[in-house]
Amino acid sequence: MKNFILISTFFSSLTVYSQSISVEAHEHYVNPNCCMTMLDDIGTEITVSNLTNSTVDIKVSREVISSTPGTINYFCWTACYGSQTSVSPQSKSFAPQQVDSISFQVHFDNLGLEPATASIRYCAFIESDPSDSSCTIVNYSVNQTTSLTENSISSSFSDFHPNPSSTISFLEYKLNYSDKAEIILTDILGNIIRNENFFGKSGILSFDLSDTKNGLYFANILVNGELKSIKRLIISK
Repeated sequence: MKNFILISTFFSSLTVYSQSISVEAHEHYVNPNCCMTMLDDIGTEITVSNLTNSTVDIKVSREVISSTPGTINYFCWTACYGSQTSVSPQSKSFAPQQVDSISFQVHFDNLGLEPATASIRYCAFIESDPSDSSCTIVNYSVNQTTSLTENSISSSFSDFHPNPSSTISFLEYKLNYSDKAEIILTDILGNIIRNENFFGKSGILSFDLSDTKNGLYFANILVNGELKSIKRLIISK
């Protein structure tokens, strides 16, 4: 039990959380096998969550980490913008605790070039305070075999949303086909509140918090017996 307390304290001190919003890509590894769009390119959506109890105006941005020359990428947020736009001209208003899983759409077009890849960081931020932001990375690839793509996927886990929460909270995950994962939810003293095994390529875990006391909790996430991530959850009723 003491190990959980020490691990939680260590990781929480190294992790920086946005105070107001969270983002999570539906797919972190995008290729034609999974993610063709109606525009005949490849892409995915990014869930944006307002974690506050106030209405906030949110903009989004992209940063190209790497991209095959001759390809283009673009995104949609209230409207779809050209490949030269890196910050959305318009903001979108979010009600308290609102979660939007469809408005932030991201695209990659290889324009016939093969092989073609790109790695892009996408962020959402508070219009009035751009430093209050949350980001995720999406990797695109065209003309790579399915088996290679699947084997290269790293496990990933979203932040809890909504967070803080009073009744229910969700956590999205992505695993390799052969992975076995376990989530152990503890309070700040290391007492285990919930322990659950899960598997499958991707999914959403739901947490009923109606009978859980107010406070700060930590979710220790293990994949194949190895600690991969620690997420914090605040319960406020």
